[in-house]
Amino acid sequence: MTNKFLLSLMMISTVGLASVSCSRAEGDLALNEESYSSYETEDGTDTTQSDSEDIVEHIHEEFGTINTDIQALGCIKATTKQESGVNLGLTKKDEFLAQCAAETNNSAWCSQLVRPNPNSYNTFSCTYGSDQEHILVHPDESVWKYPITGVKVIKALEAKGIKVSQIYNWWRPEPYNKNVGGAAGRHPYGTSIDVRFSSSAMANVAFKELCKIRKAGTIRAIGHYGSASLHIGVGDKTANTWGKYCN
Repeated sequence: MTNKFLLSLMMISTVGLASVSCSRAEGDLALNEESYSSYETEDGTDTTQSDSEDIVEHIHEEFGTINTDIQALGCIKATTKQESGVNLGLTKKDEFLAQCAAETNNSAWCSQLVRPNPNSYNTFSCTYGSDQEHILVHPDESVWKYPITGVKVIKALEAKGIKVSQIYNWWRPEPYNKNVGGAAGRHPYGTSIDVRFSSSAMANVAFKELCKIRKAGTIRAIGHYGSASLHIGVGDKTANTWGKYCN
């Protein structure tokens, strides 16, 4: 065989590895876009496309299905400008935490807002480098009201006996968001948080309460992923629910 022919075979094999690995990762979860039927929101808007994106986003972030082989083959490195935005946010961490504490009666949940999902640490390092501090704070202070309201919502749920285990997502800028398989229209804007509850049954109880809170206008979106986790979209541009109906 010629060297050119051998090189072609190696390239085909490499592409095939990435495709097969990705398919296997999503399939192992027994959760995919077809698991959720299309429906309309209260305002009559068809949410099929956005729902599918959010479901895939949750699968990647929740279960850490993007393996090291795929990271090595397809991780998008942050540009200098993108890193600058992240670093600007880092300089405001203490200011954000102080504001959150002041508005939530010193809630311990504030500290979890600035820490990205621990399960995606390798992807974070792949995006920004191993020396980058594992902290994300949106540099635009006008956005801070959304996660802080999210903490207030969590405290309201806890007051009803609902057990919350973890906040594992707030702001996910590009390209980190893309590297974890995230949808483009939610977390990159810093308008929402993902919350893990003590069990799937507890998440179902929380979902019912969140539907009441959404009806009152405090939040705009709720994502139910069929697990112990929910998306709470305080200021999401798309005001909808997915994965489950609000009765």
